[in-house]
Amino acid sequence: MAVAVVVLVFLLGIAFAAGYFTRDHVSRKRRAEARRWREYTEPDWLSANAPANTNEVANAGKVATGELGQMLDRWESRARARRTA
Repeated sequence: MAVAVVVLVFLLGIAFAAGYFTRDHVSRKRRAEARRWREYTEPDWLSANAPANTNEVANAGKVATGELGQMLDRWESRARARRTA
């Protein structure tokens, strides 16, 4: 009887671990597919040395990629317009 309980707990542990592995695998595939659809590019770490607390454009002349980059560009251009007005 005790051996049956140990085997049952062992099998439940294996099933639990398999569920976590499957979930992680599916999530990684879904994120990779989303990056391909959004044309994800790695950030340019060379220009990341600019101080974060300034309103200067770190990537002058570069086009913002992605939704976040476009949103930040719009915010920055509106802030510049308010400062000059």
